[in-house]
Amino acid sequence: MGGNYRALSVLFAGLVIWVGCSVSENQQSPEMRGPIELSVLEHSWPAMAVVDWGSIDFSDPANLQKFAKADILILETAYLWKEGRDSGAIAGLKALNPDIKILGYINAHGSWESWGEVDRSEAEYPSYMWDWYAKTRDFWSYTTTGDTMMSWPGKILLDFLNPDCRAAMVQVLSDHWYAHENVLDGIFWDHFNSYLWVMPNISGVVGEMDLDGDGISHREDEDEMQAYRDASVDLISRTRRALGGDVIQIANGQRAPADSIFAGLLDGMFYEDFPEYNYSDQKMCKALDPSVFNNLFSAKNWPSTQNGGPWLILSNPRCLTATNDDGEYLIWKRAEFNRVVGLLSGCLPVYCPQNQRNRYGWPEIEVELGLPLSGAVIDGDLVSREFELGRVVLDFSEATAMAPFGFVIEKQGIVQQQFGMKDYLP
Repeated sequence: MGGNYRALSVLFAGLVIWVGCSVSENQQSPEMRGPIELSVLEHSWPAMAVVDWGSIDFSDPANLQKFAKADILILETAYLWKEGRDSGAIAGLKALNPDIKILGYINAHGSWESWGEVDRSEAEYPSYMWDWYAKTRDFWSYTTTGDTMMSWPGKILLDFLNPDCRAAMVQVLSDHWYAHENVLDGIFWDHFNSYLWVMPNISGVVGEMDLDGDGISHREDEDEMQAYRDASVDLISRTRRALGGDVIQIANGQRAPADSIFAGLLDGMFYEDFPEYNYSDQKMCKALDPSVFNNLFSAKNWPSTQNGGPWLILSNPRCLTATNDDGEYLIWKRAEFNRVVGLLSGCLPVYCPQNQRNRYGWPEIEVELGLPLSGAVIDGDLVSREFELGRVVLDFSEATAMAPFGFVIEKQGIVQQQFGMKDYLP
């Protein structure tokens, strides 16, 4: 990519539809009469997050090298706590990057059936998996017809509303937190919404989700949805008490990015498929509009800062197709746009390999701009920010039906990466 792609236009089925994000009286966003400068954020730039649910071989030095580049690394807890397998992974990563924060994935509501199928006497069997299965076995949930409820194929939905269930979950975490050589910095909770989401139409499951057993499906039961929200708060608080205040908790889901009180219980938030789930029309504009209550600049102030955060992580594995001036088709990752947003707002983008989700990814063009010299400045459709070594400019007037904006990343007077903005001069 880089400077050779200064004159890009997005081509979708031969039709370009301009939907500029200019602020007008007809939109919810107010007019901006002059530049607005937002607060300075003090840490290295650009910060990056890596999310990978795979079984990575951390005995391979090359894997340690590439994963250690992340500021936040989210991995599968069950893999890190698998006895006799990559037991020195976290130590190796931290030797290369002492500042890296490594979080383990925990599903907040489920238990895999397969975790109870293997004889735990096998040398490599992960006792964490068995303990989670065994200690939550009495808390499986059932549908409106009495069938066993699943949240995903092969994953039992637990009776999350039962405080004994939550206590059992936290007890497993407490028992294993320091029992393995791989000691995590924190937990990545998947997931917390204003109501509980499960995969729809799972084969073999008859009936609908009914955690409180009153015969009313979850989405039609206001009391049950409120009980779910209360239980989510309780689980985070129980975990904080059991593991200590220095254990990072970051949550996926739509609740924290829309609920400042709930977000305040956490150290960060994960925006899955950013910005699709968290904003209404003109989503990217809303995410950077200071007048929108949950814009990223404001949301950065919601989570706790006691553990080095807040961390707002922007993830989107999708791609878009563009053409350059020579008519060549190019694939642009949504993460490239999220990196621009991250540079402007202080959030961490996640890269994914093309057509994959939750696997190691890193930008093809790496940029190091140094620390920010100012907050982001919004002037009409332009959002910009100055850094020690360069600047970032975003132009919402170049938005299309699919591409959220044009942008330029400049370092020491040389354009490092550009989408649209062909009239831009360094």
